[in-house]
Amino acid sequence: MEKFYLETDEDFFSVIDRIKRSRDNRIALIVPSGFLALRSIINLRILKEESISLGKDIAIITSDSLIKKLSQQVNLTVVDRIKEEMRQEEWETKRQKEFEGKFKSGKKIISDIVRTPKKKEPTQTRKIEPEIKESIYEPIRDSLRGEEFRDLGDKEEQFDELFIRGRKEKQEYRKEKEQEIYIPEEKKISFKIFTPKRLISLIITLLFIGGGFFLYFYLPKAEISISPKKEPVNFEAEIVADKDIGSIDKENGIIPAQVFQIEIEDTRTFPSTGEKDVSEKARGKITIYNQYSSSEQTLVKTTRLRSESGKIFRLTDTVIIPGATIEEGKIIPNNREVYVEADEPGESYNINSSKFTIPGLEGTPKYTGFYGMSTSPMIGGAKGIMKVATKEDIEGATEIVSLDLKNKAEKEFIEKIPKELKLLESSQTLEVTESTSSLKADQPGKEFTIKIKAKAWGMAFKEEDVILVVRESIGSKISADKFLIPATIKLSYGKSKVDTSHTKTTFSCQVEAEAGWNIDENKIKNDLAGKNEIDVRQYLSSLAEVEVARVIFWPFWVKNIPANKDKIKITVEGKQ
Repeated sequence: MEKFYLETDEDFFSVIDRIKRSRDNRIALIVPSGFLALRSIINLRILKEESISLGKDIAIITSDSLIKKLSQQVNLTVVDRIKEEMRQEEWETKRQKEFEGKFKSGKKIISDIVRTPKKKEPTQTRKIEPEIKESIYEPIRDSLRGEEFRDLGDKEEQFDELFIRGRKEKQEYRKEKEQEIYIPEEKKISFKIFTPKRLISLIITLLFIGGGFFLYFYLPKAEISISPKKEPVNFEAEIVADKDIGSIDKENGIIPAQVFQIEIEDTRTFPSTGEKDVSEKARGKITIYNQYSSSEQTLVKTTRLRSESGKIFRLTDTVIIPGATIEEGKIIPNNREVYVEADEPGESYNINSSKFTIPGLEGTPKYTGFYGMSTSPMIGGAKGIMKVATKEDIEGATEIVSLDLKNKAEKEFIEKIPKELKLLESSQTLEVTESTSSLKADQPGKEFTIKIKAKAWGMAFKEEDVILVVRESIGSKISADKFLIPATIKLSYGKSKVDTSHTKTTFSCQVEAEAGWNIDENKIKNDLAGKNEIDVRQYLSSLAEVEVARVIFWPFWVKNIPANKDKIKITVEGKQ
């Protein structure tokens, strides 16, 4: 066995080179405590791989606890420090005497250099015998073949005999302790500078270095959120919404508008509130049929018509009843609607619908050929103190129905107009196209009916267009060192004035908003770059234009504003 005494500052690759040049297959490395080259598990693994590749047994002799522990992890043989302290010649002589004494006493001797057994791995295994080194006796025998052995003289034959007996006892010992141990097969590799493991280690190291560079120089950021000092702004603007323009005219305050139109009607009955001593005849309409001949028939004014109840009504005008038509020998009657009034005043003539005959034709063939039919009751007949519909009753009822129609139109507009459009109530107009009352002023009747037909117009616009006009005009309302905060704008609308063509409306707009003080973001970045948290807060609190400020560092371990201004973000509340 060849021993190498390593120097404290000896290079690891120098150790490898000495092992390669050694002709002995058993090498002991005498390692001083604190030897840096072997305090690395990677170097020890390389040493192990080189020993396998060269077919050499290497033992570590050291008192360094860390080197011992790491050597055992890579399955290198470890021996106590005591051998390191002996001189080579004295140690070999002592081993010779020890061998002779123990062998004569019949004791088995195991080499001081014992390989630490490997742990069982869950991989492909091979069956081996318990490892009892061939060097049980051979190290001592080999050592005795040096200078000391030649001094023994005739003991050489005795040593050979003892060596043979020792080998036999070793074999018997192996049989007694034989057991199955499974260890992973090791693939012998040659020593290379760029092995896969080294390459992976190099890549991982570079990744750590690059990751550290990234974390230190790229990730650190700072965000400063500033709420500037504010002051209120109030003014009134006049806006024109015009159907005939397609874009906003900011300078003149004109915005596009959309016109919506609907037609509605309503009928309601109201009680009469007036009283009057009246003498009124009932009135109504009758349809007279000609089923007699194809010739026309003239009926003069005041011609009598008699109801089924015997009530007499007279024509209010002369009328001509058209002749009947003849189809396939059948007479198809023709007709004419006429107005009639009762022969006498009184409520008794307020009759329901009825069939009428013409008494003046009675006794002639035309009597059955001409007849009348009413589909609505006769009304207005009265005599004495009666309820009458006054002029105020009719006008008030008309106004009520018109207001109801306007409310109805507003609801329909809300359903019809898109939500993004604003419709001012005062911009809606209602035009009555037809209004009728069942009673005229001072005409008797307990109640009367109002029927109204109307058209409604509404002009809608986008409120965001109004805000754009307001922002344009607000420039002259605030000083240059301040800016409008759009989110604070509140609008309230005054009355609208709609033109007669229903295409344009003008309305007033009351504006309430807030203006914030301007913040010089570039100056703040320059002043704060590289500052710590305390300096940043002191600096921001000293700025007159800042009301509240908040500083956020990222990632969490960052405590200073980055020196790179691009990594500083400043957000001013309300500024767009």
